[in-house]
Amino acid sequence: MCYCCSNSTTVHNKISREDCHRAEWVFCELYLDDVGRVRFGLRRDAYDLIEPVLVSLEVGFGSSPVQVPPAYSGRVSGNIFSGQANFTISSITKQDENVYGCEIELRGVIPRTRVDFVQLAVEETPVITYLTAVNSSYREGSAVNISCKAKGKPDPEVRWIHNEEVKSFGSKTAHLTFSSISKADKGIYTCRANNSAGIIEKRLKLVVNCEY
Repeated sequence: MCYCCSNSTTVHNKISREDCHRAEWVFCELYLDDVGRVRFGLRRDAYDLIEPVLVSLEVGFGSSPVQVPPAYSGRVSGNIFSGQANFTISSITKQDENVYGCEIELRGVIPRTRVDFVQLAVEETPVITYLTAVNSSYREGSAVNISCKAKGKPDPEVRWIHNEEVKSFGSKTAHLTFSSISKADKGIYTCRANNSAGIIEKRLKLVVNCEY
């Protein structure tokens, strides 16, 4: 789980799952003879500025004290090791979605800085928000519709599965319709919702009563 960039400030996009608890950026290939300070923080609006600063690292001296906002207190850290500057956010929540930046200050008669940014997107595991009554009984020959709805980030795919066969699927919602239900349709139906962050299932028992 890392980003890599060099002094040329090339950054790749990153997605972090909420249940992974930690996002780590590795800004690598630092030429330490040229670097004096590395700072990590939030991007200020649409400007190429880092404010507030969450971590400040002085090359050769370690971290410098900064005033960290209460929401990040005790959850951010950084270090420089083997030519890499590392920034870590722990105990990730949905509220941590934001644009984060790295600022490299280069030594010289006139100090120069290079800045790059990356968007942190926090994925959310699916949650089933609606399911047709768990134990449903219907008369043979009647029209039946069962539904399952789920939410998550990204939007989960929802499927109805019966006897290991997918009967219906859709984005966030799956409906399964029987125009004339029969005994062959009875049994356990599984609603499965999944996205790149995880998977969840719930089951219902479909009972079909004889017409006579």
